[in-house]
Amino acid sequence: MLVATHQYSGDEWEQHCLLLARRHYGADQVQEVPARHGGDLGIEAFTFSGRAFQCYAPVEPLSTSERYDKHRDKLSTDLRKLETKQKDLVALLGDVIIQHYIFLVPIFDSAQLVKHASSKTIEMREKKLPHLAPDFKITVATDAMYAKERNEVLERAISLVNLVPTPPADVGTWITGNHELTEKALEKLSRLKLSPASRASYLEQLVNQFLDSENALDRLREKYPDQWEAAIDTRTRKERKLVLEYPPGSTSTPADVNGIVNSLKMDLIRQVPTLDEPLADAMSWGAVADWLMRCPLDFETTESGS
Repeated sequence: MLVATHQYSGDEWEQHCLLLARRHYGADQVQEVPARHGGDLGIEAFTFSGRAFQCYAPVEPLSTSERYDKHRDKLSTDLRKLETKQKDLVALLGDVIIQHYIFLVPIFDSAQLVKHASSKTIEMREKKLPHLAPDFKITVATDAMYAKERNEVLERAISLVNLVPTPPADVGTWITGNHELTEKALEKLSRLKLSPASRASYLEQLVNQFLDSENALDRLREKYPDQWEAAIDTRTRKERKLVLEYPPGSTSTPADVNGIVNSLKMDLIRQVPTLDEPLADAMSWGAVADWLMRCPLDFETTESGS
């Protein structure tokens, strides 16, 4: 099972937590509380059964001590709002009484934070606030608290990273700066009996696909290292098989290339189920472009009259 271990922004983490809550408790049982326009009441969402959620993702990397300080301060600040903004919260909650306050963070590695939450639980109970239950409690947790829902969320095909088109100027610069690779590709393309202009256009599109894919992979590695590693492994396995099927010096046709792209795309989607089709397609074309510029793929000679 793949688990994303990337650095969440605050908004990304909040949306991730809300997805988990909706899947676990039911979409119609979870009310989001946007921070804009009168929000920022110390909770991100609540259920009609009395659970409130605060989601917090500090900027990593942090030491355990640094992370604890940020978690402690954030928890204290938002719990304070349950008292200072109780009028707004009572109006917001209606007849809902908060029994369980869940503080969700991406990484949790301090027993001191549990002690702090226990101390705050007692403190909040003693305030006898009208919107908090007498047995009010605080839990500090990661998304492992909703392991089943987390796996469902991570396995769904989503746009893990945005595909950002490479500017034409960057494509031209790359072609100029990688003369040996591009000449190799042009030499292969010449066997298709394309005009010089068509060969140049085909090469430009190959390089464009290659750069789009490499840039997307760089962002994937930064944000979702597990998924990046699985994608690279899948591509490498395909290349090793390709060398057996199409050894250096052998040939392939444009139709074969399309088949290889589709085959690799299906492998990626199967091995990395979180990849959406556009991203898998870009990675597949990028890999084939790389193989054409190096050695594993070639075109057969087009004989006149054939």
